[in-house]
Amino acid sequence: MDITQIDVPWIASLLGVGSDANDFSVGFNALIITVILLTILVFKLGFAKQLTWWKSLVVYMLLALGAGTMALVFFTWPIPEVLLVMAVVLAIYRGRLWWNRRQGIESH
Repeated sequence: MDITQIDVPWIASLLGVGSDANDFSVGFNALIITVILLTILVFKLGFAKQLTWWKSLVVYMLLALGAGTMALVFFTWPIPEVLLVMAVVLAIYRGRLWWNRRQGIESH
């Protein structure tokens, strides 16, 4: 199978996945790390409750395992792109929430 003929998502192609037809692993480790980091970022932005350090460690390990597995299907699903959009939306939400709370404190 020639990987250069497969239409990879733009983040994967940016990381170099599919750039070498003879070596499948080129850029793939960077893709997995990117997916794991974006998954952790989305979790941190979307999960409001603070967990203890050991619960966070378990959650991060499970997120890394799941994200690494999800990265294996990057050929058909734009997982990094969706995670990036989720992170941007959640960052905007958290920023607005912080701004509204700050305005509420200043007005009292």
